[in-house]
Amino acid sequence: TLDHHAPMVKKTISFAPHSPWFDSEYKNQRKLRRKAEKNKNKSLYHKTLFEEIRSETTIMANLKKKQYYNTLLEKNRGNIKAIYNVVNRELDRKQENPSPDSHDITQLSKKFN
Repeated sequence: TLDHHAPMVKKTISFAPHSPWFDSEYKNQRKLRRKAEKNKNKSLYHKTLFEEIRSETTIMANLKKKQYYNTLLEKNRGNIKAIYNVVNRELDRKQENPSPDSHDITQLSKKFN
């Protein structure tokens, strides 16, 4: 009867890979933002404080990303292949063959119908 009222549910947890620019300073700023977010409904002061901290956190994240990628691209200056690898990795581009893998024309035409 427990399965009827509260069935077992499977959940998939996605894992985001570690961002190289995510350091302890940014981690502490995010903790501060979450703490301010919990208190934002207490008063107008807390709401304003949260909005300021949220803005600072966003600015810090953008700055750290920019610094990381500038350093990475500067390090690979003149190495076009390495630069394209960085861009493709960050844009999550996978090298896949867009052509159909079938050699039989009739089988290929059936796939499209």
